[in-house]
Amino acid sequence: MGTLVARPVVRSFSIRHSRECAAWVKQGGHAVLWEKPGRGMLVLPVPDESDPADLSLFSILDLGKRRWKVPAEGPLRGLATCLVPKDCNWIVQRRIDRDSQHESPTREIEIDCLECGACCEDNEVLIFDVDEKRFAEAGRLDLLKPPYTRRTDGKLVLTLLKNKKCRHLASDNKCGIYTFRADACRDFPVASECCLYARELERNLYDGVRPEA
Repeated sequence: MGTLVARPVVRSFSIRHSRECAAWVKQGGHAVLWEKPGRGMLVLPVPDESDPADLSLFSILDLGKRRWKVPAEGPLRGLATCLVPKDCNWIVQRRIDRDSQHESPTREIEIDCLECGACCEDNEVLIFDVDEKRFAEAGRLDLLKPPYTRRTDGKLVLTLLKNKKCRHLASDNKCGIYTFRADACRDFPVASECCLYARELERNLYDGVRPEA
């Protein structure tokens, strides 16, 4: 059985349609508001910082950003806004194109992680103190050393096999360290933008319009 998730649908709006943009987001969707050509702003429900799997949060993180603003006045008041980096315009445009066939601000999607496993390939899983403690409690301090981990820019990350798969991923897509897996894995949200992109890239699975369409 898969996990059924109501995911936000992404729409594009020009600045003169700010009110329509706000209405879309208030119904659960995500939006890109173009202030001018090439300068877009994500408009989202305010992320729940107590929920590491919040879909608004991961929409922002997917662009390499961690902060957002909440206007106190104007059409977008009470919503989260985040400027899209210019080198990420293609990412938000891809989201818009993918979702152009979906009519409602949200849509239900069912994903079976054991049938997929895309997020366990060609990734970078950072190991934090809480993960090290969990590995120690499981009697697996060896996971903090090669060949299981490596240092990259001073950060400890899980290593991948030559085929780019996580070395803990079994042939049946089950995780070999599931009960004490890293927070980055346990908090990775189903149907987030990161999840959807991994499914496209690794599994050729598209929840909407394909890029070549």
